[in-house]
Amino acid sequence: MERKARSQPLPLLLFVAISSGLSLLVYQASGTRLVLAFWVAVLLGLALFHAKFGFASGFRRFLLTGESRLLRAHFLLFALAALLFFPFLKEGEAFGQAVQGFVVPLGIALLLGAFLFGIGMQLGDGCASGTLYHTGSGDTRGILVLLGFMVGSLLGVYHLPFWQGLPAFAPGSALDWFPSPYLGLLLWLGLIAALYLGVSWVERRRRGRVEPLLRREATHPLFGPWSLVGGAAVLALGSLLLLLLQGRPWGVTAAFALWGGKLAEALGVPVLGWALFHNPGFAQRLQESVLKDATSVTNFGLFLGAFLGAALGGALRFRDLRRIPWSTHLGVFLGGVLMGYGARLAGGCNIGAYLGGTASFSLHGPLWGLFALLGTALGVRLRPVCRLENEGLAPEVARQDLLQGGEARDKVL
Repeated sequence: MERKARSQPLPLLLFVAISSGLSLLVYQASGTRLVLAFWVAVLLGLALFHAKFGFASGFRRFLLTGESRLLRAHFLLFALAALLFFPFLKEGEAFGQAVQGFVVPLGIALLLGAFLFGIGMQLGDGCASGTLYHTGSGDTRGILVLLGFMVGSLLGVYHLPFWQGLPAFAPGSALDWFPSPYLGLLLWLGLIAALYLGVSWVERRRRGRVEPLLRREATHPLFGPWSLVGGAAVLALGSLLLLLLQGRPWGVTAAFALWGGKLAEALGVPVLGWALFHNPGFAQRLQESVLKDATSVTNFGLFLGAFLGAALGGALRFRDLRRIPWSTHLGVFLGGVLMGYGARLAGGCNIGAYLGGTASFSLHGPLWGLFALLGTALGVRLRPVCRLENEGLAPEVARQDLLQGGEARDKVL
């Protein structure tokens, strides 16, 4: 393919230096397994950037225009991840290590948390993984979202005993509902297929046709862009590798609670008496280096993977925060607060709950998506107040790119 931009050598050298140094430090702190998880996360960040694999924008586009292409890419990702997870979740182990999925009880905390997260990811202009990969690729607004994430996560931890005390129903994994886990797998894939067909039907009704998920596109395996189908395949494979390396699915937001707890403790706030931090395992992590925390390390990898993707594609540009309206500053910060709080209530974000839960055959995954979609319906109404654009009726949305200093290109959030 003919490339539109040249790679940026200095950022690429910076990536090599930082990632190599961080790999050495992680190895010294935690060993080989976490170093491998870090590099898997780099691949995930590269995939999110090159495929423009959005979660927040997928929900927003579906509500505003009826376009379901990104949502269908989500369901393809979930089906692939569920198929890859199945043999290991069925046995409960992999290569001598215990493996378990994310299964969360269904209750008010889950539904309200997902709803708040849906609002927050529209105000924050991105989800949890999106915030990391946008910031890594040069969107400096992500710094404010991350600060909001830490504040909201701390508030969520503080209030967690109240929410956990409310009634909830724990249906467990679909693999345990039937005499054979293979029947559970088949019916679960049927549910995902029904969701895929359902959003396709809505798109056809609203737009007169369904935009193909798989279409001929100019792609490059290294410099990008990637197709949504290719992005979904790489994200599913990376999710499996993290499951095997960590013994649990990919997660993002627990690290924000940890970072917020460390910062609050440094400021003299007695967080060790709070619910999550009172847990012996988490309390120990609060005292240790973040390089011993798997979620923190994979978050760093995600950030650097997006940085690498932007540098390879010649798209790394940094926006001066001083040129962004104060209402946008406030909006993205509050978006981060809502997402941090919502993720603690719901037991995860678009990655840990929506992807991780669905790939773990837990009903809380699809329900998280439904209530995040309801939250999105309110969030899109609040975006103009913060001077954030909503997409129009065009199939492919041309937006003013904050990373390009005024050059228009598609940006998926």
